[in-house]
Amino acid sequence: MSKFAESEAKMRAEGLPEAAISAFKYSYQLWESGATGMIPESEIEPATNVPALSDIKSSIKQNPALLSETVVLKLNGGLGTSMGLDFAKSLLPVKGNDTFLDLTAKQVIAMRKEYKANVRFILMNSFSTSKDTMEFVQNKVHFSFWHVLHGYSAVPPSAFPIGNCLMLSPEA
Repeated sequence: MSKFAESEAKMRAEGLPEAAISAFKYSYQLWESGATGMIPESEIEPATNVPALSDIKSSIKQNPALLSETVVLKLNGGLGTSMGLDFAKSLLPVKGNDTFLDLTAKQVIAMRKEYKANVRFILMNSFSTSKDTMEFVQNKVHFSFWHVLHGYSAVPPSAFPIGNCLMLSPEA
């Protein structure tokens, strides 16, 4: 039995959806082929004819109605563990009792109030940040999150790094 077949059998036994198995298979095949996912610098070309913001700023028209179509997406995982933390760095206190996550959620809530638009705020957690972030947001009274997507624990975190996603409720 191939290495992937062993993983596939475990995923199927756990009842993982076909999409999760296919995504893992694709990633596994890339890894197996030796692909690094890196683009050589020699293949990168600079963007040309990009106008300076100062040259176009006066022509930009603000449209707060677009905020109801906007999503603030926070990748909430990965860097903290490489820094030696054993929890999400967004949970570090930075001002009084507020964490980075508190401040980000409060900014979104303030935008919602000021512009009367439901700006969506979604946290994408890794396996490393999922549990502590879930515990943290459950204890918050000034904002609440909806659980959007839960990861699959049957697949080792190093092989399939999906934790879960949380979305700030529209009532917050």
